[in-house]
Amino acid sequence: MQILLVEDDKEVAESVADALAVLGHSVSHASSVVEALKLIDVTCPNAAVLDVDLGGGTSADVASVLNERSIPFVVATGQAKADTPLEMLGKPHLRKPYLIDDLERALDLACPGVGSIGR
Repeated sequence: MQILLVEDDKEVAESVADALAVLGHSVSHASSVVEALKLIDVTCPNAAVLDVDLGGGTSADVASVLNERSIPFVVATGQAKADTPLEMLGKPHLRKPYLIDDLERALDLACPGVGSIGR
């Protein structure tokens, strides 16, 4: 699958992108809402992994666009679930730090029927 990764921490983004590649996915990375919204149009992702807190703002606007286009996504955050924006509620939720197996399970929940690839 083509996965959009929205993560503002460079080291975390590299680690998650590597994990997604191990799982057999192609990854496009955005570190801001503006970048993410552009990449949605350019890459047509099958799914996304969204960090909630993007250095002062949230990725709620990205979640809204993904919801409008019926693109599934996983919420990844170091914050409490209660701090999750409304646009992201009801989606598979990963609490940072998380393991590759947790990421794989969350993607399987977000994209039922797709199944894991690469492992």
